[in-house]
Amino acid sequence: MTMQIIDAQSPEAHSADLKAENIDKLKALFPELITEGPNGVAINQDVLKQLVGDATVTDADEKYGLNWHGKRAARQLALTPSTGTLLPCPNESVGWDNTQNLMIEGDNLEVLKLLQKSYAGKVKMIYIDPPYNTGKDFVYPDNFQDNIKNYLELTGQTEHGKKISTNLESSGRFHTDWINMIYPRLKLARNLLKEDGVIFISIDSTEVANLRIVCDEVFGGECFIIDLIWKKRDGAPNDRNIGSVHEHILVYGKILSSSSGRTLAEENLNLMPRTEKADAEYQVFKEPSGPDKRGRFRKIDTTANAKGGRDVASLHYGIINPYTNETVYPRHGTCWRHSETEMKKLEADGRLYWGVTGTATTPMRKLFLSEAKNGMSTPSILPDMPLNQHAARELEVLFGQKSVFDTPKPIGLLKLLVGLGSGNEDIVLDFFAGSGSTAEAVMKRNSEDKGNRRFILVQLPEPLSPDNSDQKIPYEFCRKLGSELNIAELTKYRLRKAAQSISTDSTRKLDTGFRSYKLDISNIRAWNLATKDLERSLLDHQENILPGRSEADILTELLLKLGLDLCVPIEQQQIAGKTVHSIGGGVLMACLAEQITRDQVETLAQGIIAWHKAQAPASDSTCVFRDSAFADDIAKTNLAAILSQAGIKNVRSL
Repeated sequence: MTMQIIDAQSPEAHSADLKAENIDKLKALFPELITEGPNGVAINQDVLKQLVGDATVTDADEKYGLNWHGKRAARQLALTPSTGTLLPCPNESVGWDNTQNLMIEGDNLEVLKLLQKSYAGKVKMIYIDPPYNTGKDFVYPDNFQDNIKNYLELTGQTEHGKKISTNLESSGRFHTDWINMIYPRLKLARNLLKEDGVIFISIDSTEVANLRIVCDEVFGGECFIIDLIWKKRDGAPNDRNIGSVHEHILVYGKILSSSSGRTLAEENLNLMPRTEKADAEYQVFKEPSGPDKRGRFRKIDTTANAKGGRDVASLHYGIINPYTNETVYPRHGTCWRHSETEMKKLEADGRLYWGVTGTATTPMRKLFLSEAKNGMSTPSILPDMPLNQHAARELEVLFGQKSVFDTPKPIGLLKLLVGLGSGNEDIVLDFFAGSGSTAEAVMKRNSEDKGNRRFILVQLPEPLSPDNSDQKIPYEFCRKLGSELNIAELTKYRLRKAAQSISTDSTRKLDTGFRSYKLDISNIRAWNLATKDLERSLLDHQENILPGRSEADILTELLLKLGLDLCVPIEQQQIAGKTVHSIGGGVLMACLAEQITRDQVETLAQGIIAWHKAQAPASDSTCVFRDSAFADDIAKTNLAAILSQAGIKNVRSL
């Protein structure tokens, strides 16, 4: 039994290879599609045309949809695996050992790639408020060749910290640049959604039309649910003759229900909370026979327009008014809403209301408050929502000063969306986290409805500059805090302050903590041949792990690359004088000691076997060691053989 090495080229060292997964899915459905091309596995387009029929293959230049310069590269960007990792930062976290929430600093494109293996199909709700296309700079490094390198440069972690991309209106690619930014992120986000998951996207009128078409392509036009309208301000701005007072929130599901033709997300959306105004429609109405003992009810019309494809003949019949004994028919141009059989059932159950004196021309149907739904359907124009100014005041209270963030979303709005799109134990993701409003909304919603939702936030640590007038106030705020001078530090500050406030007000114990992570290059050293000093290159690569990386850093990368939740329980035991980690009840076991001698192999292996047997994991286990730790190949081979004989077949070294 040999121990397989995980190096920079191994699949375990990369995020999910979505392109390879897509090819595997096609191969499973249509094996004849797969052929060998000059660069390896390829799809035979001629066979594809034969399978679907030439008539369904559209000329790429003449089809309905959105095309733009860079679309092919944007699609490829989403399919390219990441070689980065996330480094844990317990000292910047709140309640590291007990929390299930994540706050990740990094370029969200790379982070979304890294989350693919661990969180694919697990996220119930996504909310994003991406940077609007205003003609100002927005900064997201989308370089096909080396996005991690560009990210480190952008955030000042290498010598020339600078902005990689801007989106000035004068560039001539105003809409194109924005679409190239958002498209690959949405492609990756869709993979993370559960089958009944839902995504809410805030956007203004500048890009809403383009975003609709992009989302139709990514999610499918049939998965569009609604365009919600949020009134963000009371009056139009004075500098315009016609001014916008609203924003759009596009809502999409992932897949359709086979029975209803609607998305599973739409079928599983929750109702809005009932309001006093809605309940006020239910009253105790007077009747000749006295008040109905079933209590308050709302009156529903029993007639409908005679048009619209109804079987008017069968719905045009007479019913007897029990108070006047007159036979009553629907008014001219209308018909009854119910069949004659249904109407008789309503009459027999006393559910027809004939007015205070019993002389109504046509009856109304009684809908009792006791029978009403526990909530209300959500109208496309969101009612009674807080405005932008409310969000600004909320932040002012938390931060103790104004204007730290320009345009945060109000908690009341996001709390409503969280309530509509998620429930107990669900994961809510926001990969344009900004001030962290989504996380606060999740915590507050949990406090109100006794939920245990988790949040995952991703925010680019964009450097703040005192020379930028828009960034001067947040720059000074970070400087006073003594923190790093970037936006992600403000996000974390808001989470801490909100957690304190919510925990104080809550009547039960809540998870208001978060684990902090930062995007960086992989712990596994990539081969980089230094032609001027071959000897130095060979010596450097004797150790496969980058210097300065801790066991916690390596464990986190293993979780990501092997597809385990970042918050999965981790236990430690000392075996043969070495620290052994057990992750997820023995699904992953790791000993990352820097030295393992021949004499220690037997004791270490038997200790791992005993602990593994005691945990009895439900699935196959993987055991990982540091490759350079073994005294020689014999020690490594013996350890792998002992573990294999005990049933631990997947033994790897880094």
